[in-house]
Amino acid sequence: MDVLWWAASHDNPEDRSLTQINPPYSPEVMTGVFASRVESRPNPIVLTTCKLLAVDEEKGILRIQDIDAYDESPVVDIKAYFPMSERVKEAHIPSWLADEPEWMPEEGTALEGF
Repeated sequence: MDVLWWAASHDNPEDRSLTQINPPYSPEVMTGVFASRVESRPNPIVLTTCKLLAVDEEKGILRIQDIDAYDESPVVDIKAYFPMSERVKEAHIPSWLADEPEWMPEEGTALEGF
């Protein structure tokens, strides 16, 4: 599932005015904010694709894994993930990300909420 969340801790004039940054996962690289996944950007809406573990329809609670949102981050929207339309068949990443793993590890912290 895709979770859109608001990076409230970066919702300030300084972070919203940034156009270039050194991403935390590649601090030696200078890149544009829209070429990265940093929360400092003109509109601090962040997208994370998460693993849906369970749904409690009675309580309206989703149990998810692997979200990188900060605690207490407001959720803007939740979308279903459809591999047929959201996977990129021949994706290419910048050379400075070449050492990143191809897939997220299966283990991770499970969260409840929403």
